[in-house]
Amino acid sequence: MKKVKLSDIAKMAGVSSITVSRALSTPEKVKADTCEKIQKIAQELGYIPNLMAKGLKSRSNTIGVIVPTIINPFFASAVKSIIRSANKTGYNCLFFTSDESQKIEQNAVNTLISYNIDGIIIAVISEDENYTPAYFSTLEKLHVPVVLLDRHIEAPHICGVYLDNVDSGYKLGKEVLLNNYQRVLIVSGSANSKVANSRLAGLKMAAEETHSNTIIDVIKADFNTQLAKELVQDYLSQHKPDAIIGLNNQITLGALEASVSHHYQLGADIHFYSIDEITTAKHFGISIPCIRHDVEEFGYHAVTQLIRAIESEQCDKLSDIIIRGTVVK
Repeated sequence: MKKVKLSDIAKMAGVSSITVSRALSTPEKVKADTCEKIQKIAQELGYIPNLMAKGLKSRSNTIGVIVPTIINPFFASAVKSIIRSANKTGYNCLFFTSDESQKIEQNAVNTLISYNIDGIIIAVISEDENYTPAYFSTLEKLHVPVVLLDRHIEAPHICGVYLDNVDSGYKLGKEVLLNNYQRVLIVSGSANSKVANSRLAGLKMAAEETHSNTIIDVIKADFNTQLAKELVQDYLSQHKPDAIIGLNNQITLGALEASVSHHYQLGADIHFYSIDEITTAKHFGISIPCIRHDVEEFGYHAVTQLIRAIESEQCDKLSDIIIRGTVVK
């Protein structure tokens, strides 16, 4: 197969080779539409950046980390754990946030490749079954191992480190239903989120096992605080639940804010439960029973699995690691 050169991409894009080089290494220096066009052509042609194509002559002892956001305390803590674990084993980390943007995610991967990273830990922007970013095939060609974090997709990777979301929903559901509430509102993630649907399935499993007569309402909020707040505000204009369950910390915060805006007394008029710990609950004057995940363990396993692949110089499939949460009252 003929090696793809910068000049090949430049010819197809109608630009100079210098512009192509900038678009692939420092995309912020190129007009957005031109950059997007060049990157798309490069992906279609299977272009491999020169630094890596020269044979991965030596390790950089650097791993890349990409997460959607650090506003969510879960991802912020996971990144801290990854960096600590990597440093203990002599590896440095280059860290990026994708801001839930496919374009930013792609640029982050391109940058990491240009820095000759040894492997990547990534929480992708989407769990949609049709989401298979082109950079995965590029990384596979370059023999750069990838560990998926939290979100699973069908793409080349050596393993994933995931939460047991069904178990989390089930455990929290059991805790909530012990109280025999008349009406419970579950604020979930988006309809196509595997994480949200798994947690919801666990909650429903708990309800079926307990033969509960509790009325359970479900609204979808896409793991977004502002959207959760707006949707719960609308819901509270028509219904008054005894309890609200947020399927992650950002959703729960939005539900809390909505309830405050309706002048409900938190923990008395409405009880709250969350998958993920709400570290700011004290600011609302309440404690919130939740499912707590050991994020330190989460990051440790991601680093351990990645380094196993790097240092064995193989990208053979490793076993996924599943982390279970615990109920904290």
